[in-house]
Amino acid sequence: MNIVLVHGSWQGAWCWEKVTPLLEQAGHTVIAPDLPGHGQDKTALEVITLDTYVDCVMQALHGLNEPAILLGHSMAGIVISQVAQRVPEKIARLVYLAGFLPQTGESLISLAKQQKPTKATSPMRIVSEEKAVYFPPSYMRPFAYNRCDDAVFKAIEPLFCVGPFLPWTMPVKITPERYGLVPRLYVECEQDNAIHLSSSQRMVLHSPSEVLRLNSDHSPFYSDPHGLVEILLKLT
Repeated sequence: MNIVLVHGSWQGAWCWEKVTPLLEQAGHTVIAPDLPGHGQDKTALEVITLDTYVDCVMQALHGLNEPAILLGHSMAGIVISQVAQRVPEKIARLVYLAGFLPQTGESLISLAKQQKPTKATSPMRIVSEEKAVYFPPSYMRPFAYNRCDDAVFKAIEPLFCVGPFLPWTMPVKITPERYGLVPRLYVECEQDNAIHLSSSQRMVLHSPSEVLRLNSDHSPFYSDPHGLVEILLKLT
């Protein structure tokens, strides 16, 4: 089975380092691209839009000989939704991992504003003139890695990046005739300080999807990689 893993904001493909080998050992092909402006990709923030992200993921899907499981973490829920609208035939299932699950016309920022600000989210800073979204890496721990091993977080802390702002502002355009053809699974994380369970439940109510839960923080690819892989293997 082909499995495409799409990381969230301020991260890169590096975040799948514990998950990818487990899936490959089970015989699956795993593709995990760096979104533009993230990881090893040095695209300038000011030119990155939601379409830039979508084109990147579509390139990852291009040439695969069978439909893929397409997983989007957090912000990338917006991305995989728009990808599914464009190429539903390339996708066997969408998996929203603690992800933003939009309805048509909604954007990342409009969904984020529906959730009450908390102490964990307060360090985030949008600088519109720089087309940038900042989140200090030192504050990422209570926000998204609160169940992560200390040594693991210390190793990844230098890898976080500044995020591009324009993708946050662009609404998705999805239809039942295309996006609606693709089965959806939402994976809730019970100890999530970034997307609260009340928020994920509201999104699922408005965009019905199968729901499973992990007793993890926002980043189970580090706090519970085996639990996440177990869910994915049941889909193959």
